[in-house]
Amino acid sequence: MTTPAAPTPRLTAADLTSVDVEALVCFIDRKVDSVLAANSSPSDEWRVGLGMRTALNYQAKRVREVFGQDEQSFETVQGRFRQWNRLAALALGWAQDPDYDERWRVVHYPNAEGAAIWAALRGPDTSSG
Repeated sequence: MTTPAAPTPRLTAADLTSVDVEALVCFIDRKVDSVLAANSSPSDEWRVGLGMRTALNYQAKRVREVFGQDEQSFETVQGRFRQWNRLAALALGWAQDPDYDERWRVVHYPNAEGAAIWAALRGPDTSSG
């Protein structure tokens, strides 16, 4: 008789690194580049691409700042959680893209402790799948 495999731990913001940040920024930037290149200025599509580029640059700066901090204070952990999710949300439309990495998804917990607290509050997971 085989023992069922333990569920894979959920990815948290604490599991992510500056390498993940740069990879996701680069991925989105390439997508924006292709939109801008495929559409002429000042079409609506080009304007949307330009708006996305502005949003990406703004969010990339903020997420890089918080991931560049070495400390593990509550504020830093929470900042990484919030800023990562804001960046990851920009890529939600490409989640089915073959070049999209599963690590780039929105995370539900800032760290393992947060995930454990939430699990304890919810009780046993009785969902099937």
